[in-house]
Amino acid sequence: MPDRHTFERQFLENLAWIERAAAIACAKGGVKGAEADDFVSWIRVKLMEDDYAAFRRFRGDAKLTTYLVTVVQRQFYEYLREQGGRWRPSAAALRLGPPAGDLEALVYRDGYTLQQAAEKLRTGGHTELSDVELARLLARLPERGPLRPVVVSAEDGLPGAEGREQADDRVIAAEGDALRQRVLSALERAVARLEPEDRAVVWMHLVDGHSLAEVARMLNVDQKPLYRRLDRLRRRLREYVEAEGIADSDVLEILSDRRAA
Repeated sequence: MPDRHTFERQFLENLAWIERAAAIACAKGGVKGAEADDFVSWIRVKLMEDDYAAFRRFRGDAKLTTYLVTVVQRQFYEYLREQGGRWRPSAAALRLGPPAGDLEALVYRDGYTLQQAAEKLRTGGHTELSDVELARLLARLPERGPLRPVVVSAEDGLPGAEGREQADDRVIAAEGDALRQRVLSALERAVARLEPEDRAVVWMHLVDGHSLAEVARMLNVDQKPLYRRLDRLRRRLREYVEAEGIADSDVLEILSDRRAA
């Protein structure tokens, strides 16, 4: 079994890669100057926490550099939440209108579960929609975080944005973003093929992390049949995404990132 020294060595060997990935996350998120420097320092410490826990969780399903880009991007949004960073509603939320923007902010910015966000919206007088209706609305909103590769220029203030390092920056952005975009797009298409209530089950249990007891209560259905129903839905979704060349392990990794983000 790898020991602490192995993970420390991996951290040091990939430190320059981590720092460039952090700089790109800041540039894409509109964070510059001293605040960007603060995040780069923050992510170094974060990746060293608990004896390099982030490295210990690496399963080898992808390249270590790709995994690290995903971790850095996820931690960037945690950092923004901790620092009260800027937040703008997505184009989809603006197009859908109230309460999509408030729902999106509560779930993706503030970290509320769907059930908690729904209750907060209703008690605040922002909506009368049920949990199921709000789950369907949330399913129409994009997972927050840039999904398209970004070409970073010298104007973005990244260190060494010329020659080889500029090419490396594009690789870093592309490796993390391309996989996430491909998986999320395939999963979105797969979920869209399900019936409305099945989509709500998938969203609340597999994506939002609710227990089946909570799902049954929110949907006002019997809990016991949900187990067989969920097995059937998992098989269907697996068939849909595998038909597009997506590995089931990649889907699980992205869903895990969404719940942790």
